[in-house]
Amino acid sequence: MARNGQHREAASRDVNPDHIVSVQDFSRDTLRNVIAHLKASTSFEHLVYREAELDAIWTITGFFLANELPSRRDDAVKRLHAGAQKAHDLVADRRPEAAATVLEAFL
Repeated sequence: MARNGQHREAASRDVNPDHIVSVQDFSRDTLRNVIAHLKASTSFEHLVYREAELDAIWTITGFFLANELPSRRDDAVKRLHAGAQKAHDLVADRRPEAAATVLEAFL
């Protein structure tokens, strides 16, 4: 999993739900950044951004599962893949805090 250059402290300090999180991987830093933005999201526009970020996590985990050699991490990535879909559905139901809770289980 590649890093996206985010540091834990920066991710929590620089939360602005009006901005889209750059999701280039499914690292802990990326998940923390998305979680922080989920918790700060209040408007419909914010939720659209969060859905796009969760879509990116779902897509990247799907590519990983389809293209990487089988490893002992596969089960964890499969769970995250399903969790990203569940979190996306919760955001669609206007429940970003619940979606954040789903993702926190993967940290």
